[in-house]
Amino acid sequence: MQNQKGFTLVEILVSSVIFALLIVGLLSVFVSGTKNIIHARERMTGSELGRFFMDPLGNFVRQDTWDSNALDISATPVSLPSQTINNRIFSATYKVADSTTDTALSGTNLRRVTTTIIWTESTL
Repeated sequence: MQNQKGFTLVEILVSSVIFALLIVGLLSVFVSGTKNIIHARERMTGSELGRFFMDPLGNFVRQDTWDSNALDISATPVSLPSQTINNRIFSATYKVADSTTDTALSGTNLRRVTTTIIWTESTL
């Protein structure tokens, strides 16, 4: 029998297919990881904008103007000015509830402010 060195065509094809599957798997992990990082960054930006949008409302919380201020009970959400960050438009609304509209606050003089931040997710 003759001593043959090298690979056969079938061995090269099998190793190429295995290598291609490995690269495709690693590429999908990279793409999904990138999407998760971008989503987490946008969520963090949204939460910081929530604080940014709500900070001015704190100026209206005074005992002498408690019943006639910007924190009036609102059945419909109040829109706040939009902000553009990293080519994303973040818009916000807030809604105020008290013991008459929120059963969790019954028997108290408290108000609950709910802020909603909306943005368009990026697509990769």
